[in-house]
Amino acid sequence: MPLIRKQGASAPKELGLFWPMQTSDGMTVDVFIYASALQRLDPESVGPVGLLKRHRALLESIASEKFDRGDATGTNLLHITEEDLHVAQASEAKADDVQ
Repeated sequence: MPLIRKQGASAPKELGLFWPMQTSDGMTVDVFIYASALQRLDPESVGPVGLLKRHRALLESIASEKFDRGDATGTNLLHITEEDLHVAQASEAKADDVQ
């Protein structure tokens, strides 16, 4: 039996990529970023998972800094936004200019 579109169903949601990180005291925090934010960061067509792998160190650094500022939600969920990526890139560029 083929699948058909359900009438009145909501539009497809954006793809989010999730991965767990852990605090020094053992608490697990789920970090996520929308695929579109990653694709704006790096438009190369390797797919969202490939972009996550390529930029994992940067994303984990951003997540760690956001967690330290207390930006995780009560459910131990931390969202990396496109703005976070731009701030991190600007900071990296500034650091490269100093060296």
